[in-house]
Amino acid sequence: MEKLIQIRVEEEVRNAADNVFKENGLTTQQAVKMFLTQVAHSGKSPFDDLFKAKDQR
Repeated sequence: MEKLIQIRVEEEVRNAADNVFKENGLTTQQAVKMFLTQVAHSGKSPFDDLFKAKDQR
């Protein structure tokens, strides 16, 4: 079963990200799906160090 995720992002951020992904042959939707899949499979986030630093304060 698939779930729909909706987020609000500033237009300029969305457009810039769309362009980066397009240069790599991806849509933003595909890139986000890849990101979420990688996090789910690895159990790790590229933001893990940010969370740890915040917890150690």
